[in-house]
Amino acid sequence: MDDKIKAAARHVLNEGDDALSDDELLAELENDPALEKLREARLEQMKREMNYVRDLRSRGHGEYQDIQKEESMVKLIGSTARGIVHFTHPQFARCKILDKHLRALAPYHFDTRFASISVERCPFLAQKFQIRMLPCLLVIANGRVVDRLVGFEEFGNNDGFSTETLERRLCKSGVIKMPKGKLAHIPVEQRPIAYQIGQAGSEAVGDSGSEVELDY
Repeated sequence: MDDKIKAAARHVLNEGDDALSDDELLAELENDPALEKLREARLEQMKREMNYVRDLRSRGHGEYQDIQKEESMVKLIGSTARGIVHFTHPQFARCKILDKHLRALAPYHFDTRFASISVERCPFLAQKFQIRMLPCLLVIANGRVVDRLVGFEEFGNNDGFSTETLERRLCKSGVIKMPKGKLAHIPVEQRPIAYQIGQAGSEAVGDSGSEVELDY
């Protein structure tokens, strides 16, 4: 039985004895209207969560996408509540290193959009955001650029930094959240996929940074 339903069921019964088994609880509460309402509420919550996940997945969440057209990236930046955009170049080794880390992070931070675009395909955006050094990451919150990472200076100019190191840095921007409890000590690629679906959306993201003007 769902732990939340079980706890609520005990509350409905005024039952403080945790020794009751799930079967015993179900037998006592089978005809209780309060439990039926609780089950209906839980089902409605699950439906909302499933619809939420479907909507995000249809918009590219859960994966690291390579955007082919500059116009598509303009729309993505302007409409994304939480996003991490990598301006890259196919011939740059450090861009490929960052690609690897972002591709690993995307499934585990489902509320945040992860995308990349080659600077060769987006001269307007490269000029607008003054992209002069690669790799360059822009952190997006509610259509605004709130943070950026340029090169590997923040990682000691060392190509061998871990995915978890990048994750902790991006958490400081507010668009992703570190896992809690035991998950915080598990390497990214060993965690349950999308462990925080729907959780990041419960808190507001910082509003500082330069606003994106959609005058493409």
